[in-house]
Amino acid sequence: MRVAKVIATCFKQKKKIENTYLVGDPVGYFGHSQNCMNTSDVINLLEFNIEREKNCNPGLDRDLIIVNSDVGSDKGNKFINDLSGTKIPGGKINCITRKNIGRSFGSYNDAFLNYRKNYEYFLFTEDDINISQNNYFKIGLDIFQNEKNCGFVAYIGITKIGRWHWKDLGLNKKTAYSCHGGTGLSSTKILNEVVNKYGHLPHYKGAEKLKDITFGEVAFPNSIIQLGYKLFDLPKDTILAIPAYDLIRNIEYKKWPTFQKKCIFIFKSKIYNIFSKTEFTLNIYLKILKAFKRAIN
Repeated sequence: MRVAKVIATCFKQKKKIENTYLVGDPVGYFGHSQNCMNTSDVINLLEFNIEREKNCNPGLDRDLIIVNSDVGSDKGNKFINDLSGTKIPGGKINCITRKNIGRSFGSYNDAFLNYRKNYEYFLFTEDDINISQNNYFKIGLDIFQNEKNCGFVAYIGITKIGRWHWKDLGLNKKTAYSCHGGTGLSSTKILNEVVNKYGHLPHYKGAEKLKDITFGEVAFPNSIIQLGYKLFDLPKDTILAIPAYDLIRNIEYKKWPTFQKKCIFIFKSKIYNIFSKTEFTLNIYLKILKAFKRAIN
């Protein structure tokens, strides 16, 4: 059996996020920390991921496919080019440099279309989410093969899709589910069915962040539901996908919040939803929050 892990990367500066945060429904620590302020940071991140890959046992042989969305970084592009063909325990590294269209989800599409004849299963992740626990591939594959009608195994987590995406994607209460980051495992057979229906793995063919999320991160796993398959989570106590920046700093990653933190988050979210119905009330709410923070400090 031939399998591959796809890692999407880009040498564009990202917003620095110090702390992994709560998001999603169900609520979990799925909003990941990150620190990629320049090309060197991204190179260091990729080297960190590769070093961890070399020192883990995925449970079966696999290749890595690193997909670089080109933003004109000569130093970054050279690093990717020099990396391609490198051997690692149980496999090798293949690299693609592509146009920066559709962000990570365009990268997932290009990786699949370029290599679908070579592999039976693909595991998709971004460079700032590290998947390198022992047996990480075997665990997901066992779930995929043993669960009835499984189409995708979510490595971060399944989430309900917010109503603001429903109209664009033609969703309803029964079908409004996706997976954080589009991170997870599926088979070439099912991914080919997606391509046959949509012409590609879902991604936005432009460069607008909100549309990238709707037509990429949300639409990609959801497209598998539209074919009649199911999404499955890892067991609740199994953590395979960890924010790389947390790992680098030796910060213990906890996937689920305490009951108290969960209640506080839900309460804040409901208050925000009430005030965000109009721009006027939202501005008042944000001013109150700002004043409250100043008073505390």
